[in-house]
Amino acid sequence: MPAFLIRNVPVKVHKEIKKRAKRHGNSTEAELRLILEEAAKPETAATTVPQPEVGFGTQLQEIARKYGVSFPEFVRDKRPLEPFNFD
Repeated sequence: MPAFLIRNVPVKVHKEIKKRAKRHGNSTEAELRLILEEAAKPETAATTVPQPEVGFGTQLQEIARKYGVSFPEFVRDKRPLEPFNFD
């Protein structure tokens, strides 16, 4: 079976892993195997693809449409703005 040798583990990390193993009733080696198994699990699509956020205005429109309220369609003016002149 493959094995790892990890050098220069900080003392604090080593102590925390030993504490964690004790809490879970495992040896330090068994706890490290569990940690590695969890880290090696493939990520699911839900965690790798961020879901687009829906803005507050969109949420309000969805609620209003649910109750039959219609909104006029606004056409955005895409012409470039003229800079304001303070003279």
